[in-house]
Amino acid sequence: MTAKPKLCYFRGRGRMESIRWLLAAAGVEFEEEFIETREQYEKLQKDGRLLFGQVPLVEIDGMTLTQTRAILSYLAAKYNLYGKDLKETVRIDMYTDGTQDLMTMIMMAAFKPPEEKEENIALIVMKAKTRYFPAFEKILKEHGEDFLVGNKLSWADIQLLEAVLMVEELKASVLSDFPLLKAFKTRISNIPTIKKFLQPGSQRKPPPDSHYVKVVRNILQFEETLNASAVTGLTCEKPAQSWTHSSGPASPPSDQVTSFQLRADAPEKPGNCIMAGKPRLHYFNGGRMESIRWLLAAAGVEFEEKFIETPEDLDKLRNDGSLMFQQVPMVEIDGMKLVQSRAILNYIAAKYNLYGRDIKERALIDMYTEGMADLTEMILHVPLCPPDEKDAKINLIKERTTNRYFLAFEKVLKSHGQDYLVGNRLSKADILLVELLYIVEELDPNLLAKFPLLKGLRTKISNLPTVKKFLQPGSARKPPLDEKSLAEAKKIFRIP
Repeated sequence: MTAKPKLCYFRGRGRMESIRWLLAAAGVEFEEEFIETREQYEKLQKDGRLLFGQVPLVEIDGMTLTQTRAILSYLAAKYNLYGKDLKETVRIDMYTDGTQDLMTMIMMAAFKPPEEKEENIALIVMKAKTRYFPAFEKILKEHGEDFLVGNKLSWADIQLLEAVLMVEELKASVLSDFPLLKAFKTRISNIPTIKKFLQPGSQRKPPPDSHYVKVVRNILQFEETLNASAVTGLTCEKPAQSWTHSSGPASPPSDQVTSFQLRADAPEKPGNCIMAGKPRLHYFNGGRMESIRWLLAAAGVEFEEKFIETPEDLDKLRNDGSLMFQQVPMVEIDGMKLVQSRAILNYIAAKYNLYGRDIKERALIDMYTEGMADLTEMILHVPLCPPDEKDAKINLIKERTTNRYFLAFEKVLKSHGQDYLVGNRLSKADILLVELLYIVEELDPNLLAKFPLLKGLRTKISNLPTVKKFLQPGSARKPPLDEKSLAEAKKIFRIP
């Protein structure tokens, strides 16, 4: 008999709760190991079970997985909750990334100072009612089906129900203006496996209370005065927030589901891409779109850019319905308007055969790129830091770079002795890691000195013809965000 998945996290919701929901909805029994002391947490780190020194941690199918999004994607694919083809998968990714943004706000609220909680809760409810819930109400209205994607239960339905119930805990009447979402909540809640999970005595965890907050603070050793976002940075990956900155149980699991089976068509080979029209990228001149530019360029795909240069440009995209959650980046590709950076990157990687041979390789690629996203997120926020905090922020980035992230990737390359991070072939993980190496070197050219295998990977990937072309002057690659670009971006997004 196959061993049950084992979940290792704090005794509370946090980022593990969505994983519990997905397993429960799939009818999968699981075990839990709770972290209740600093010593337990340090032992996990010393034993090498936490690739980037972070939890959640899930042991499943002989793998030790970290990074929430990677774990959820693996479970969704394994238990047939990830759509029938690539276009359904990218919609599921978009929807779950949106709900994750909302749920992250709620998770962080518990760690806010008491005097800020009321205002924070009001902000969460406001965003739920004006940004997230209207988007999902519109989806349900437009297709008139019982489920969000493909008229079949998916990860997107499960996570949306979780998000709805979390917001209702803050304001019980929040769905009063959303009749289709109310009916959706009732429908999904009555699926047998989910109904069971919602009963008292299940492995579902209660909302965080003061005891849970105190235990997590003690384990992670951060002070009461620290910003609540520290919880995200220390325990798991940063959210991918953009500038606005059948009704029965799932089908039986299949370990034979591959990334090819998740696609509508055969994947196209990198560097040999024939398209009806070029992808069109909508963003300002830099920022979160850069990884998307890197991935398309490495795949040999020509693309067009429509730069957002004024607040009115952004308003037009929002008003014409192009931005599902009112956020950019947005990419027009294959007749779709895609938002949410992770969803876009995953679609491009799968389409151009840069996403591994099967779901286990895909899980590794996701895990590695989610770790990279954590560090990239820290660097992206440096220009936004107050001047008196910038040096401390840069020093923290340097410390995390050398002692956590680069150390982990050097270890991965050393452990298998191959030229690439996963499966000895080029993937999204290699491309985005090399992008990150260049970004970090712009902060401090010496940070790579102690990592010879990473230096070798950078040289190898940089010399691939498509990447080499992208690195030349005059390409679509963008320079680091400077003060002028930052001022322009703030003006576009009406940031004081």
